[in-house]
Amino acid sequence: MTVIAQLSDIHVRPRGMLYQGLVDSNAMFARAIETLNRLNPAPNLVLITGDLTDEGSPDEYEALRELLAPLKHAFAVMPGNHDDRGHLRAAFADQLWLPAEGELHFGIEVGAVRILALDTSVPGLHHGELSLASLTWLEQELAANEHRPVVIAMHHPPFVTGIPYLDLYGLRDVGAFVELVSRYDNIDRIVAGHVHRSMQTRIGSVPILTCPSTTTQIALRVEPDAEPASYLEPPAFILHRWGERPGSAVSHLCYIGRFEGPLPFA
Repeated sequence: MTVIAQLSDIHVRPRGMLYQGLVDSNAMFARAIETLNRLNPAPNLVLITGDLTDEGSPDEYEALRELLAPLKHAFAVMPGNHDDRGHLRAAFADQLWLPAEGELHFGIEVGAVRILALDTSVPGLHHGELSLASLTWLEQELAANEHRPVVIAMHHPPFVTGIPYLDLYGLRDVGAFVELVSRYDNIDRIVAGHVHRSMQTRIGSVPILTCPSTTTQIALRVEPDAEPASYLEPPAFILHRWGERPGSAVSHLCYIGRFEGPLPFA
């Protein structure tokens, strides 16, 4: 059994500061860590798919390392549009999976699964892009792992959500990525963050799943003139589990915190 817990969009702030001046994102991430530490069986890896911080400052990354310290499981982090590559790299310089320079792509083995973390961030901007170098790296990794299941992890999801104020800052020029994905049959699934909501779609036969935020969830407003909004809905993460049989992966949406129960029925 291979188990990966995916969190996203944690938006850590400097100690004592609130996310958007209203929400204690650090306390909410701390509760997420407590929930992860109670999981049984324990995950092989905790993967955080971007927007680790809100402004990419060294103080925020320092606070993030402190918040991660109680985590009992191995972890990996990747950048989002709110992150700073240089400050992220400096904060996690002790982690062997992180590249020493350039875009923050990396591949790691987790049980029978190969995780390919693809950096979609554009320094100083909020939309996502994939450079030619990014696509070349991805294709080399896919070709080198053609006989094992591969999970592509990215911050910006490679599809149009239908929420107009989100799609302004989506992943641009996805055609080359879609064409590349369509040529490989070893891609088990694509996982992403950025949208602060659970969404599911696919590229061909490859499922795509987005992970909710551990802080606020973005409102589902699809009207063309919709105004941006968020809600304090229950924060959540996704638990991806692979069994012994090929094609046996199941992804579970899991809410963070303690709830009434268990009740004596199913």
